[in-house]
Amino acid sequence: MAVLNRMLTAACPKSIRCNGQRENIMDRLVAMKVFVRVVEAGSFVRAAQSMQLSVAKVTRIIQALEAHLGARLLNRTTRNISISEDGEIYYHRCLRVLAEVDDMETELSRAKLNPKGKLKVNLPAVVARTTVIPALPEFFAMYPDIGIEMGLTDRQVDIVEEGVDCVIRVGELEDSGLVARRIGNMARVTCAAPAYLAKHGEPKAPDELRHHLGVNYVSSNTGRVHGWDFVIDGETKLIEMKGMIAVNDADAYVTCGLYGLGIVKGPRYILGSYLATGALREILVDYPSMLRPISILYSPNRHLPRRIRVFADWIAEVFAREPLMQFKN
Repeated sequence: MAVLNRMLTAACPKSIRCNGQRENIMDRLVAMKVFVRVVEAGSFVRAAQSMQLSVAKVTRIIQALEAHLGARLLNRTTRNISISEDGEIYYHRCLRVLAEVDDMETELSRAKLNPKGKLKVNLPAVVARTTVIPALPEFFAMYPDIGIEMGLTDRQVDIVEEGVDCVIRVGELEDSGLVARRIGNMARVTCAAPAYLAKHGEPKAPDELRHHLGVNYVSSNTGRVHGWDFVIDGETKLIEMKGMIAVNDADAYVTCGLYGLGIVKGPRYILGSYLATGALREILVDYPSMLRPISILYSPNRHLPRRIRVFADWIAEVFAREPLMQFKN
């Protein structure tokens, strides 16, 4: 039984200690393959030829394997070889283990060529609606075996704790220990509905905003209202806006602006269509805001699943094709 236990241990795909040294599992797999080939060929010579090894090397491998197991696997005579009782047990275990290894390698090779599995992505709803979702048919055509579970939120997400594969975020990033890949820059504009400007007048400089109403946006992370930043004489100035309403949803924010509830400040790629139709009018053109980076973040895993890598590469291409996402400072 002790001999059998040692043989079964040797046939399992785990690191093995021999003479106080940790052996390489690849060496053990090679020894198992050589043993199986000798049994099936019925000859050291034929086995060596089929594996393109020398007969001497095949002999040494079998001898080392028997010494490690403490059991004779093959009965040898000057004319032929035959498998022993212990060798018969070991042979069948080797077949099972090597078949499992082959199946695993085949599956991983296929996954490398055709990545598959579920991908959990988290991103702001407005980015999903305007940029990512319209391009998804292209992604699924290239990677039909990848399914996407999309979480829509602006709040910070703990990738590990919430089981998320990657997130897309707008704005400066804190040091989270994640890989952050810049995929774009977002320009913002200040604008208002013609009805609001007709009633309250148009501010000509940021300081005049104290006489106006703004639609305020509440941060999903802090619960606080975002201030408005402007670049004035090369320096960034933050202005707190008075307002009758504050929201935490991008679509609701735009809607408030369209109905004249106050001045709004948001991404040009969202507000551009309303500026083109005249539903909103850009103001304070000479006072821009700093660009906000757009990034995709994921864990710094050396063995990052291929489905995450291909998604990150694809999303970078999607944003690169969108000129309103690629402004330069």
